[in-house]
Amino acid sequence: MRGVVRRGVEPGCLVLGTAERQYLLVNPSPALRPGVTAVVRGRLEPALVTTCMQGTPLVVSEARIG
Repeated sequence: MRGVVRRGVEPGCLVLGTAERQYLLVNPSPALRPGVTAVVRGRLEPALVTTCMQGTPLVVSEARIG
């Protein structure tokens, strides 16, 4: 999925915002910084409990800027 990386409301959390939804980036690549547009692949884990409490958890397997 493609979207813009943003800071989450909790410290240390990153969220990928797409036109449809927000995804919490779990184990994000260091290249993913707030403000960049990225293409991210991974596995959705909606039942995953996190301290971020924002977006659907997406365990990142691959990410690139652009």
